[in-house]
Amino acid sequence: MISWLGLCGLGVAQAQARPAFLPLHDVTVSYLLTVPGQPDNAYSLAYDADDQLARIDDPAHGVYVLIDLPARNAEVVVAALHSMVTAPDLSALSGEVYSADDARFTPLGSARYAGAACENYLIIAKAGTATACITPDGVTLHFRGQDTHGAATVTATSVSYGALPASDFAPPAGFGTISLPPGALAQLLGQP
Repeated sequence: MISWLGLCGLGVAQAQARPAFLPLHDVTVSYLLTVPGQPDNAYSLAYDADDQLARIDDPAHGVYVLIDLPARNAEVVVAALHSMVTAPDLSALSGEVYSADDARFTPLGSARYAGAACENYLIIAKAGTATACITPDGVTLHFRGQDTHGAATVTATSVSYGALPASDFAPPAGFGTISLPPGALAQLLGQP
């Protein structure tokens, strides 16, 4: 989960041309995540543009992630445990997504995914390399990248704009909190 959060398209990078790298409007995007050697995984991203809050639903693992980009905070909600899991490595990754100012990118031409037009970019950063197709209003529709956690491809299957309820981005009432040490979340999720 830690590696796909960075790859999910929330944080492409700022550079000379400075395309919007976060959505400029409230949006919900369904994605298909492909990781070599693993079954494909469908998930969705909901994004509150005004408050820069994100929610990533991962039904295959029975969890969702709440991300507050300005606060550089991320928590995994595990309904089966009636708990929220905080992990320093996940929150650190959300901070990288928010700032992402060490990367350079080069336009590669236009394409279409999920019925929407986007511009392809080659992205080169300290953490790895990628290509991403981003709409003019900052929605990533396709992302293929590689970093120290491995490679992944994310492709949008649907995009829907519209106001999202604040409750979608709020921690569930009555859930306990579990704090994990650095690296523990990746181990729990079976990642190297």
